[in-house]
Amino acid sequence: MDDDDAGERFSLSIGVHEDFIVARAAGDLDYASAGLLHRQVKDAWETTQSAGLVVDLSGLAFCDSMGIGVLVLLLNQSREQQSSLVLPGIPAHLERILTITGLRTAFQVQESVEAATRIVQASLPGSAAVPDSSGEADH
Repeated sequence: MDDDDAGERFSLSIGVHEDFIVARAAGDLDYASAGLLHRQVKDAWETTQSAGLVVDLSGLAFCDSMGIGVLVLLLNQSREQQSSLVLPGIPAHLERILTITGLRTAFQVQESVEAATRIVQASLPGSAAVPDSSGEADH
């Protein structure tokens, strides 16, 4: 299956702000679309240099192991860059998968994009606010 087929079942929009990125994913995050999410976020990261990342997953209808894999890859890359990754709007089916696999505590999760954006902005260098890291596991 090529990227055109994935595009029919998956959509992604990336907003690059001054200090952070907001990616909004909708549809099926699976083997056909996981690479697209990774490539576009990576390109945006290169544009903003170690910016925080908000990945809004509220529009996901489905997520398979490749989708989970790309989320873990983004988490690892954000840690390497010492930037924040926050996932707002996790659908119940994805919350269940993350919990069952033990990955839920590795991700910082918020109810809304606005709350996630505040967390990311608070974690940026030079910010006076201290982010709440209760959703992240200490590694």
